[in-house]
Amino acid sequence: MAKNDFEIETNVDGVTKVIMQAAERALEAASIHMVGEVKDRAPVESGELRRSISRTIDNSGGKLVAKVGSNLQYAVYQEFGTGEFAENGAGRKGGWVYEGPDGKVHFTRGSKPKKFLRDAFRSNKKNIKSIINTEMRNL
Repeated sequence: MAKNDFEIETNVDGVTKVIMQAAERALEAASIHMVGEVKDRAPVESGELRRSISRTIDNSGGKLVAKVGSNLQYAVYQEFGTGEFAENGAGRKGGWVYEGPDGKVHFTRGSKPKKFLRDAFRSNKKNIKSIINTEMRNL
């Protein structure tokens, strides 16, 4: 048999494409589930925070990543707390005075962390794995 009498054909690109499509569907399904779970745990005053919870799928940088959260500036303070109650001692000590939207002056030492994002994720790890496994089996 001569050196060039055979040819190797692969379908690596096609297989990779199918796997990536299934992975994207899996992250879509898992992130949809997580939006509901996070909204259920979000602190409700005006409902603005709960309504702001959304999801994105990022496929840049060679990684496929699902993100669930809020774009509201104060969401991080709800999650990690403020003032004397902030996690890791990172908040202001001694309290402070501020004027509320009602025009009244208030004193606070801060607020305790609500951990609605982390609690939702931690309590749904098994559900997330199950959703991803189901989607990946349906290649």
